[in-house]
Amino acid sequence: MVLTLMGFQSHSQNTSTDDRVKVTIAPNGDTLVTMPYEDARILLNDVLEYEYTDSLLTVYMERDSLNTQTITLQKIILSKLSRTNDNLETMLSNLEQVIENKDTEMLLKDDIIKQQKKEIRKQKVLKVIGFTSAVVLPIITLFIVAK
Repeated sequence: MVLTLMGFQSHSQNTSTDDRVKVTIAPNGDTLVTMPYEDARILLNDVLEYEYTDSLLTVYMERDSLNTQTITLQKIILSKLSRTNDNLETMLSNLEQVIENKDTEMLLKDDIIKQQKKEIRKQKVLKVIGFTSAVVLPIITLFIVAK
């Protein structure tokens, strides 16, 4: 597409737009568009703006893709951290249960020790009574038989 510009026009009150743009097609298939400078300038400004916008669009699409990947990675990390947190809470619960079991074992151990001490005292008393009676009864029997 070939764009040619007409020379500067004088400022006039001409509002006719019939002959402002002329399109000519060459025999080899090229298209020739002829228009006033101000109209061409507006079109070229629009083309330049759209080029800039299109280049920004690719940059924004690339950034969007990177941001989407970042969000996906952050979701994965949050999921792993959540699982780690759940595992740590389970471990804490298990450790608390172990501590409760240890406390229960300590209480049972203390009760068993108290019971065994009572039994040992009882056995000592019975032993003392048994030895004492083993010595005293024969003596008493001798006194009773001797009378």
